[in-house]
Amino acid sequence: MKIQLVFIPSPGIGHLRSTVELAKRLVRSDDRLWITVIIIPYPSISDDDVETTYIASLTTASQDRLNYEAISVANQPTDYQEPTQVYIEKQKPQVRDVVARIFHSTGVDSPRVAGFVVDMFCSSMIDVVNEFGVPCYMVYTSNATCLGITLHIQRMFDEKKYDVSELEDSVNELEFPFLTRPYPVKCLPDFFTSKDWLAFFLAQARCFRKMKEDKRLCDGGGVGIGGSDTEVL
Repeated sequence: MKIQLVFIPSPGIGHLRSTVELAKRLVRSDDRLWITVIIIPYPSISDDDVETTYIASLTTASQDRLNYEAISVANQPTDYQEPTQVYIEKQKPQVRDVVARIFHSTGVDSPRVAGFVVDMFCSSMIDVVNEFGVPCYMVYTSNATCLGITLHIQRMFDEKKYDVSELEDSVNELEFPFLTRPYPVKCLPDFFTSKDWLAFFLAQARCFRKMKEDKRLCDGGGVGIGGSDTEVL
């Protein structure tokens, strides 16, 4: 049976390159697999910047089992840059249009869309995926400890109303159930203790818990998300 996965990487050449390499490896590993990568570019400053050139090289290199779909985005003034999460949220309608086209173009001999794979910073795209009734998976490009801390801080905030951005000076360590010893507060990444960033990472963690878990998705390192559990693959 032919199946297709749809990848949605985060804007930015670092996340795009790693997603493309993962897609290439997966396609090479199984000749029953098709992959479409939906590219969300940042607004181009010029036609010759590195990201624009790379995206152009991808869209002209689409193959039978590995295709690239770059959505069109409006240019922004060079002195204005939206937060990434806001920018991604605004691209939902265009991503939805591409996804609908993929589904509607499915013929008798075309691969069945089996799931979506979204970047860790594109977790809000799960809302688009859910409209099409297929599983959504996530590529988490940081390490398992960072993921565990994110999920546990979100649980403490939602269930116990414990806000790590308001820690008292007397609190020097925090207990995390997946670690063998207490974690020093001074070692927490700044975005967890920042009022400006904590809300974003809490929202991300809530989206992470909606993802589908599947050990078969990654070959080697990586992290799988499913329900309230986190598993290192």
